[in-house]
Amino acid sequence: MLIDLKLKDKAVLIFGGGIVGERKARKFLQANPRVIVISKRFTRGLKRLGQQGRVKLMEADLKSDPSLISSLIPNYDVVIAATDDRKLNEDIVVEAKKRRILVSVVDEPSISDFYLPATTRFGKIRIAICTGGRSPAMARILRENLEKSITRKEILQVELQHYARELAKASISDGRTRRSLLYRIIQNPEIKHLLKEGDLEEAKNLAKQIIEHR
Repeated sequence: MLIDLKLKDKAVLIFGGGIVGERKARKFLQANPRVIVISKRFTRGLKRLGQQGRVKLMEADLKSDPSLISSLIPNYDVVIAATDDRKLNEDIVVEAKKRRILVSVVDEPSISDFYLPATTRFGKIRIAICTGGRSPAMARILRENLEKSITRKEILQVELQHYARELAKASISDGRTRRSLLYRIIQNPEIKHLLKEGDLEEAKNLAKQIIEHR
């Protein structure tokens, strides 16, 4: 089951400053949480993100001082284990689960609480492909295939539906009537044509007329 977590103002702790740790950090930054990466070394990309103030970097040798794991984890909402040491990753999981904090381990779906799916964004639209940890490579390929199939008209239709839904909620109390109107707007040939031509404002005007003269 895919769940879209609201991570704004949450704190994410990533163990591991390598390529995988960087990729996870960038993915979480899309949701605007506070991201902290702890590692002995960091990629150039993570160093740049640190210099830009987008992530906080904490330099530490976890193998020499494993007590850091138990002392740090309670302060965060989500934990990612992305080190190159399997035993260390497992120790991170144990500590996180003790405190009922969501934890994900790179390449270890069986002991993870969640997976990070391959995602793509079209304006406000986000699409996620998850293979249950079976094949991240195929998830990326499927995501790329979907990116090719989404049209600008469909992206604009999402914006139009948000506009129309808010108008309908303000003037129509019956949920069934609202849903029926919204589907009429989606199927309206003239609105489809306007969105195909990229004329969102005129499509909004027509949607407003449909709602007002229902």
